[in-house]
Amino acid sequence: MHVVVIGAGATGLAASYLLARAGVRVTVVEAAPEPGGLLATFDVGDGHRLEHFYHHFFTHDAEINWLLGQLGLTDRVIFRKTTMGMFCGGRLYPFDGPKDLLRFRAIGLPARLRFGFSSMVLAWRKRYSQNERLASLAWFQRWAGREATDAIWRPLLRIKFGQAAERIPLAWMAGRLRQRARSRRRGEEMLGYLDGSLKVLVDRLREDLAGRGVVFRFHETVQGLIVEGGRVVGVRTSAGEVRGDRVVSTIPTAILSRLVEPINPVYAAELSKIRYLGAICTVLLLKRPLSSIYWTNVADPDYAFGGVIEHTNFMPGKKYGGRHLVYLSRYLNTDDPLWAMDEPSLLGLQLEQLQRMFARPIDSTVQRHWVFRARHAATLTDLEFHLQIPRFQSPLKNLYVAGMCHIYPDERSVNNSIRVAAEVARAMGFDEVARTVPQGISLAARYGH
Repeated sequence: MHVVVIGAGATGLAASYLLARAGVRVTVVEAAPEPGGLLATFDVGDGHRLEHFYHHFFTHDAEINWLLGQLGLTDRVIFRKTTMGMFCGGRLYPFDGPKDLLRFRAIGLPARLRFGFSSMVLAWRKRYSQNERLASLAWFQRWAGREATDAIWRPLLRIKFGQAAERIPLAWMAGRLRQRARSRRRGEEMLGYLDGSLKVLVDRLREDLAGRGVVFRFHETVQGLIVEGGRVVGVRTSAGEVRGDRVVSTIPTAILSRLVEPINPVYAAELSKIRYLGAICTVLLLKRPLSSIYWTNVADPDYAFGGVIEHTNFMPGKKYGGRHLVYLSRYLNTDDPLWAMDEPSLLGLQLEQLQRMFARPIDSTVQRHWVFRARHAATLTDLEFHLQIPRFQSPLKNLYVAGMCHIYPDERSVNNSIRVAAEVARAMGFDEVARTVPQGISLAARYGH
């Protein structure tokens, strides 16, 4: 059997790995010059690599830890204690546990207690599937209270989802809090990273796949599907045809819908209903840290970034030649004026807001910057989003779909991409190889069967 995989991001690489282990001949078609997708890295100086978009994984991420073991990369894994902060009401607060919550003066003590208790209840809630029709903010309004909801949850969701914030299902929020709660040990959060960046994983996967006979075709954009006798038998690319017995699409459904439309307009319309958020990550190379915190959530929707992620407060700066590296992250609709803002204007706005946030000059500490944008960075998970998620086996014979939408109700991650890859392999009939992938606490790929 010969399978054509569209896309060499995390899901495409993981699916190719599992299919190749099952003895399938695989060809991967990728528009970019290199594999990795949202795992792409760049050189911050002297050969030190960093992802365009921040990444880490959790201690309980069984799928990625399994894959790293299979590829002989366990010795490159580093787990470290991390810290969190909250910028709220014009002030930066540590936000790591009960003691910090009690010191969180942005809201009153009763509101702090309700916030902490409701967050804990939601993080350990088991029946997430019953929360598809219930909006997160409506639930928080009732259980966390108006004060905590208006000060924390509403601005956090608004800066991530814009006007859609009011319709983000509780199932998504429960999945998000569930991940983080289970990464804590004795109140401290431990997160994982690969020494040398996730390029180490991508490169090792590429090497392993090549050894298994997997063929990569880079710089080739898929322009259409080849259908004969009612079956998908390959793809047309910018460089010609690639034929196979089955095709697995791991590209965003917004793009796949355009390929499907000439063949099955109804299915194309269903795929096009899934909306995506873009992402902008500005990476700053600074002379000195902004704070001692790894991850600071910004509870102010007027800011041009929703998170300040000081990467070298997680991975030591000595691993980057003594450099201090910071991400300023923002999810947004691509019709937002911020998306179209030119780089100098965006940087100027962000630095002005950083100066306001940390109450000191920032410009003079910036040695270099990079701005990265991804048009399809995350699916916009509206109420009852699970009803929009396509089945792994599409209505088109021999076409299978495994994308970012299948990660719901969990959050986008490499670990969850591996879980989705295992489930699409199962849907294709390769149950034996799918069973080799351990199942952690991930809720990804629950929909699509």
